[in-house]
Amino acid sequence: GRQSLDVNIPWGNATGTLRWNHVFNNKLFANTTAVYNDYNFSFSAAQNNFSVKLASGIRDVSLKQDYDFYPFSKHKLKFGFLYTYHRFTPSVVSGRQDSIAFNPLNAQVKFAHEGAVYLQDDWEINDKWNINAGLRYSAFQQIGAYKIYKTDADGNRTDSTVFGKGANVKTYGGLEPRLTLRYSLNETTSFKASVTRNLQYIHLVSNAGTTLPTDLWVPSTYKVKPQLSWLYAAGLFKNFKNNTFETSLELYYKDMQNQIEYREGYTPNTIADTEDDFVFGKGWSYGSELFVNKVKGRLTGWVGYTLSWTWRKFPELNFGEKYPAKYDRRNDLSVVAMYKLNDRWKLAGTFVYGTGNAATLPQRFYIVGGILSQEYSRINQYRLPSYHRLDFSAILQGKKNDTRKLKTEWVFSVYNAYSRQNPYFIYFDQTGSPLDGSLQVQAKQVSIFPIIPAVTWNFKF
Repeated sequence: GRQSLDVNIPWGNATGTLRWNHVFNNKLFANTTAVYNDYNFSFSAAQNNFSVKLASGIRDVSLKQDYDFYPFSKHKLKFGFLYTYHRFTPSVVSGRQDSIAFNPLNAQVKFAHEGAVYLQDDWEINDKWNINAGLRYSAFQQIGAYKIYKTDADGNRTDSTVFGKGANVKTYGGLEPRLTLRYSLNETTSFKASVTRNLQYIHLVSNAGTTLPTDLWVPSTYKVKPQLSWLYAAGLFKNFKNNTFETSLELYYKDMQNQIEYREGYTPNTIADTEDDFVFGKGWSYGSELFVNKVKGRLTGWVGYTLSWTWRKFPELNFGEKYPAKYDRRNDLSVVAMYKLNDRWKLAGTFVYGTGNAATLPQRFYIVGGILSQEYSRINQYRLPSYHRLDFSAILQGKKNDTRKLKTEWVFSVYNAYSRQNPYFIYFDQTGSPLDGSLQVQAKQVSIFPIIPAVTWNFKF
């Protein structure tokens, strides 16, 4: 019989922001922002008498304060702090086989504090040289309530360590320096070089063995170290036609440590903590970016193109050999155009193109004991079809001489104008039976967001 796959992927993000700006004097300004953010994602699939559901979420409460200080004409200082309280639901897995339900035993919520302080100075040394130097210290603390389980060789839990509410489970921290040098060859041409060190405490973990949208956001914990990267970049910047066109060409290299992926052969389960299925390695990426921006005239817009390579290398994956990252995108093109018809009407269009994600797909199928088995390719050996999309919009603003405090505009838009069926993931549909030789397996693509027209009313007062 036919084994069709039914998929449901609800997700959403609720956010609220409060902002307060204050001017102390003509040299010191402050911007204070409080943010609440609640992100939830789930993926459920059902095939015949079996169903599975994965759910995750992040809830953040943040407060940050940024200062701009101009002590001297050649120095522009920025400094401030950031604090965020995190609540993670990294992975909740549940399932059902016929009348038997599998309830999650690994749905352990994780809590954390994250904070940072920074100082940056933009120093105009002379007409030729400029230095932008900054130093940031960040810290991340996983706190209780939390329970760490010890397991035997078969994965069975044998003991546990309990941390009470607010107790320190693990703390990380470090310095993040950054330096940019700019040399002006003349009034329209300059050269820039930069180096940046970054620590990342929240990680997007991908399963290299499937194209299904099961990527997971997880925090740094007693077991998961922060990701560390060094980014090196150099570029040439030049303006043309009386500064009507701004252009740049940049080269970059990024070295990444403590990268995370799922172990080979991982499948979601309701017992083990997701962290027990992580493996760790390194990554690196390099490429070039070309940017052209038209900033004057009735027609404005920009074109951006990136040529890049992103690699991963894990001792436990792909026989220890390097492989392209899931989101390795060889070509990435964006074209944006805006045209001002008159004082009230504006037209805009956007075209984006990107090489398809790298994917691991079955190369062969076998029938063993009446059960369909599959042999997979090397990790991310294949590519999904490329992604491209065209959007249009028309904006009608209020009357120019309207003195009312309420300002409004209408936006008429079309998303994905030619309804491109961009790939979201690939699954394999089965028909027939292996018992009578009628079994057929066919790869099928799932796409979301076809052509979507919309009308939006914006207002401010």
